[in-house]
Amino acid sequence: MKRKGRRMKEREPRVATAIPARIRLGDQWLDATIMNVSLHGMMLRMARPPGRGSYIEIRRASTIVVGRVIWAKDGKCGIRAQDRIDISALTGDAPAAPAWKAGDADRRAVQRRSIEESAAASQVWARRFQFAALIVAIVGGGFLILHSLTETFAAAMARVADAL
Repeated sequence: MKRKGRRMKEREPRVATAIPARIRLGDQWLDATIMNVSLHGMMLRMARPPGRGSYIEIRRASTIVVGRVIWAKDGKCGIRAQDRIDISALTGDAPAAPAWKAGDADRRAVQRRSIEESAAASQVWARRFQFAALIVAIVGGGFLILHSLTETFAAAMARVADAL
C-alpha cells in the first residue's frame, strides 16, 4: 500500500485484550485498560490519556512496560514500548519468563546495573587515586622542605667555618 509516494510500514499483529493496568506518569498513578498489544506497543483506554511524547510505565502484575505515547485521542492512546513486550506474560497466557531468560528488556536492566556498578567502581578508583596523589604531594613537599633546610643549614655552617 502506498501513501504520499512512500511505502507504509506493515503493522505488527495485535492481540485484542481488555486488561486492567496501572500507569505511572511522573509521580502520579492512573488506572487504564490495555485494549490491544503487539510486540512493540499497545493501545490504552483511560479517562485522561497523557499527551503525545510523554513517557509512561505500564504495570500489570509483575510485568512492567516502559514506553512513549505516540498518539492520544478520545480517551485512548497508543504507546511505543522501549523494549519488546512479552505478550503472554502480560495477558496471563503463560507464566512470565525468569529474569535471566526474559529477553532484551532484562538484558538492558542487567546492562544498566552493570553500568551503575562500573560507575561506582570508577568512583572508588578515583578516590584512591586522589588519596595517592595527595600522599605523593605531601611526601614530595616534605622532601623539598628538607632539601631547603639542608641547604640553608649547610650555608650557615660554611659561614661559621669561614669565620673560624
